[in-house]
Amino acid sequence: MDPGIDDAWGLVVAAAQCQISGVSAVAGNVGLENTFGNAKRIVELLGLEQVEVWPGAEHPLLSPLITAEAFHGKDGVGSWNGQSLAVQPEDGRVWTRWGRHRSEWSRTHLIATGPLTNLAISLLAYPQLGGEWASVTCMCGALPGTQMDKAQEFNIYIDPHAADVVFHWARNVQLIGINVAHKAVVPIRDLERLSRYGQVGDMLSQMLSFYSERARGEGGDPGAFPVDDVVAVAAVARPELFQWREMPLAVVREGPLRGTLVLSPIDLKRPNVRVASDVDVAGFRTWLWEAMEVYREQS
Repeated sequence: MDPGIDDAWGLVVAAAQCQISGVSAVAGNVGLENTFGNAKRIVELLGLEQVEVWPGAEHPLLSPLITAEAFHGKDGVGSWNGQSLAVQPEDGRVWTRWGRHRSEWSRTHLIATGPLTNLAISLLAYPQLGGEWASVTCMCGALPGTQMDKAQEFNIYIDPHAADVVFHWARNVQLIGINVAHKAVVPIRDLERLSRYGQVGDMLSQMLSFYSERARGEGGDPGAFPVDDVVAVAAVARPELFQWREMPLAVVREGPLRGTLVLSPIDLKRPNVRVASDVDVAGFRTWLWEAMEVYREQS
């Protein structure tokens, strides 16, 4: 993940719905020092003392880093007081952790809410990791051939080479694209509910008041905003909320269509990716606020 505001809400909901084995940070919405520091601070606020946070890549595989402070703020978390944390040599990197402990991942579902650089590096360094995960859910791109409200999706645009490595080498991959994520928008008026959830709600309120004003209208509703990374968590926790198709994918890596997902030619024999084609929006919103209720009990 590259927290990032919707990443932060995704982590909050994942902590309520899943058993989190670990968190890795990657440069994306902001630089690695901020995404790493933000991830650690959010994990601490959630009381997940047993969850390790690992640093990953500082830049995309083959291009300079493009960030998104305009949507997420200078520190990546809007008006909340984020944390910058320099990566020390003794911290190690997440792909080494994944590679050395690959026997542990057969029942673990990996959810990638940022650029796929960490996962691509792990597959290049440890090719046998490709089939180890129970599933790999990627929030990136869009279903080929669908109409979108943005020219590119951020995660896949800033590191298309990494995404192509993942679609080539990883197995059990499922994709949430913005063609679906931008249907499952959250009405801005619903943010009033965050006051019920104690310090977690306070954190999200400070983040989302910033983000919602900048992302509002994506998806077509000027009174709502997308929460792409929360939708990726829902795809693992509640896959029945989605409709799915299977197809082999490749990524356009250069030029004006950089970051576009296309069908891979059959003769390349790439594995199928399970791609979300639609979502039950009302069911998603109900699931989201039901998941948040665990924090009311803790407030």
